[in-house]
Amino acid sequence: MHLKPMENLTFLDYRNLAEAAEHFDPGPWTTHYDMYPKAEPEDPEVQVRGMAEVIRNEGSYKDDSELHGLPDEVLIMMWAFKTSPGVEVMQQ
Repeated sequence: MHLKPMENLTFLDYRNLAEAAEHFDPGPWTTHYDMYPKAEPEDPEVQVRGMAEVIRNEGSYKDDSELHGLPDEVLIMMWAFKTSPGVEVMQQ
């Protein structure tokens, strides 16, 4: 039996070959790689810092000078209230 390589492959041929290779030969990396890694546990302080960092990159934060300089925990709550529809934050 002789195998002859395909000539003039189309994009669809390449995609079919790639899908077949992935389906039938996932590769040796699967034997040494955890396909379902467990996420490292985060403590609440790390989560709060991460949320505050995301908020500081939002345009609504950058446009609201009242939010600047607040502690992370307060920033998260105030930003949530100020960006929620139908919520009015009253000044004291």
